[in-house]
Amino acid sequence: MPFPADEAKIVSIFIQTLLYGAYAVLFILTMWVLLTRRRKVNPWTDPMLWISLAMFVVATMHIGVNYTRIIKAFIIYRNEPGGPAAFFNELSEFTQIFGSTLYIAQTLIGDSVVLLRCYLVWGTVWVVMVPFVLLLGSTASGIGILYSFAKVVPQADIFVNELQNWITSFFSLTLATNIICTSLVALRIWWINRSIMTFVNHSYYPIIFLVLESGAVYSATLTVLIILYKTDAWFQYVLLDAISPIVGLVFSMIIIRIGLGITTARGSSGSNTADRQTTFDRRIPISFAPPTRNMSTLDDVEYNADELQLQDVSTRSQDLKEQKQTSSVVRMLDA
Repeated sequence: MPFPADEAKIVSIFIQTLLYGAYAVLFILTMWVLLTRRRKVNPWTDPMLWISLAMFVVATMHIGVNYTRIIKAFIIYRNEPGGPAAFFNELSEFTQIFGSTLYIAQTLIGDSVVLLRCYLVWGTVWVVMVPFVLLLGSTASGIGILYSFAKVVPQADIFVNELQNWITSFFSLTLATNIICTSLVALRIWWINRSIMTFVNHSYYPIIFLVLESGAVYSATLTVLIILYKTDAWFQYVLLDAISPIVGLVFSMIIIRIGLGITTARGSSGSNTADRQTTFDRRIPISFAPPTRNMSTLDDVEYNADELQLQDVSTRSQDLKEQKQTSSVVRMLDA
C-alpha cells in the first residue's frame, strides 16, 4: 500500500496533538464560562460542567495511549518481525483495545449530549425516539468492535470482514444520530424564530447556523472516515485519532460562543454593542395610571422604539409565549 500503517500513525499522532492543543485552550475557556459566566447559584451542579470534564479526561487519556503505542512500536518493538507496522496490526494488544474503548466512550458521550440537547429543545421524548434507538445501536456496535478485537486472529488487520460490519455500523449509526439530532434542533429553533418575528426584531438565525456548523464539522469528518475505511486506506487512522478532540472542540465551541455572546440573537457581540449604543437614547417611557381599587400595581417601564410594535392581544400573547420558548432554547444549547 502507498501509505502503510506505521506512516499513518505518525501522521495521525501529529494531527491529534495539534487538535488536542486547540481543544485544551477551548476547554479552559469552557470551564471559565461555565464557572463564572452562568447565572447559577452553584455551577458545580451543572451537568454540562461534568460532561465537559469527562470529555477532556477521555481525550487526554486517548492521546496518552496513542503516544504509548508510538513509543512501543518504534522503540520497544522496532526490531520485531514486521516492525512497527506489525505492532499496529495486533488488534488484541492491550493498548489497542484500551485506546478503542476510549474512542468509543468519547463518541457515545458526544452523541448523548447531542441527543440531550435535542430533547431539551423539543421538550418531548417522542421526537428523540429514533435518535435514541440509533444511540443504543451505536453502543451495541462499539461493544461488538471491542469483542472482535479481543477474538480476532493474530496479525489480522483492521479491514478484515469480521470487523468491517461492526466498525461500519458504528460509524454509520453515530453519523445518522448526529445528522438527525442536529437537523431537529435547527428545525425547532427555526420554527420558533418564525413565530416570533412578527413581534420582535430579533433573529435567531445565527443560533441556527451555529448548530448546523458544529454538526457539519463532525458529520463531514465521519463521512470521510467511512469512505477511507471502506476503501481499505490506512489514512483512516489519521481521522480516527482526530475525532476524539474534534468531539470536544464541537461541544466546547457552542458553549463558548453562546456564553461569551459571540453568537446571539442579533449576530456577533460587536454588532450587539453597537446596536445598544445607537438605540440607548431612543427608549420610550410608558407610565401606567394610578391603580384603582382592587387592581394590581404596575411599575413604569421603558421600551425600545425599534422593538415596540402594536398587535392584537391574542396574537401578542402567543408571540410572547414563543419568545420565551426561544430564550429557553438558547439557554438549553448553552446548558
